[in-house]
Amino acid sequence: MSDVLLAIATMAVVVAGGWFIQARGILPAGSREMLATVSFSIAGPCLLLATVAKADIGTLASAGAAVTWGTTLALAAVLAIVARWELRLPAGRATITTLSGSYINAGNLGLPLAVYLFGDALAVVPTMLLQLLVMAPIAFGVLGRAADANPVAAARAVPQDGDAPVRRSALASAVLNPLTLATLAGLVLALLPWSVPEAALAPFDLVGAAAPPLALITLGMSLSSDVRMADAQAGTRTSLAGPMLVTVAARAVLHPLLTWGVGLAVGLDDTALAVVVSMAALPTAQNVVVYANRYRCAVDVASRACVLTTALSGPVLIAVAALV
Repeated sequence: MSDVLLAIATMAVVVAGGWFIQARGILPAGSREMLATVSFSIAGPCLLLATVAKADIGTLASAGAAVTWGTTLALAAVLAIVARWELRLPAGRATITTLSGSYINAGNLGLPLAVYLFGDALAVVPTMLLQLLVMAPIAFGVLGRAADANPVAAARAVPQDGDAPVRRSALASAVLNPLTLATLAGLVLALLPWSVPEAALAPFDLVGAAAPPLALITLGMSLSSDVRMADAQAGTRTSLAGPMLVTVAARAVLHPLLTWGVGLAVGLDDTALAVVVSMAALPTAQNVVVYANRYRCAVDVASRACVLTTALSGPVLIAVAALV
């Protein structure tokens, strides 16, 4: 568990560095959005392609993977309903709130946790593929046409000459984005009957290594007071109490407990149960902050959910270890 706590502490230092950069105005205006774009469009896709290309696809044909998919999708559906109809959030903000409560940090924390506890980084692959091939495309599709997501989406919100252009733009946002395309490309490479040479993936590994620190720096910059003031001036800031309660409760309590209950019900052995519950107990991914910045929507929700759930992840993971 010391490796996990060290990973959390390291992330906190980088996030603090991002906050300092924004608070002191070290980078010019617009740098936060630019870093988010680089992470979303270049570094992140390179990392995903290289990671998925090396994955053992056989790990997807397991009961543990089915439990992970079922519980995560069920939780995301409930969160979406609560955010949209109970909290009455607009579509874009409801989408980011849903991701903040269901989209876990499978990379920065999931990988070291899987290696440390189970000796195999592939334990996190089912979660990563679910998020990248199902959850992220759906979220991008909604954000791509949500009036509160960005100026382009707002312009598309009023259909002209029928709904076809709107439907096409939503489909393009869901599928034709760098993260989804890179994940699909990696999946194709993983399905090949031969292994892709390390030398061929080395450039993607090199560029992809920039994705986690860029996402963490963007997260820190999003926590700066001048970013919050800009959100307020743009009229995008609303009460955080509801979204924070929903996201933190989902990440720290509901997801691990739901996964534990379903895993017991389907008869997972002790090791498989420990894997799926540990993955469900991970905090909100900093990629959600990147998505929020990329679509200029609910940055306050994503950044605070990421910080709060990461701070709680140490005690939660210790509780999970005691439970399973």
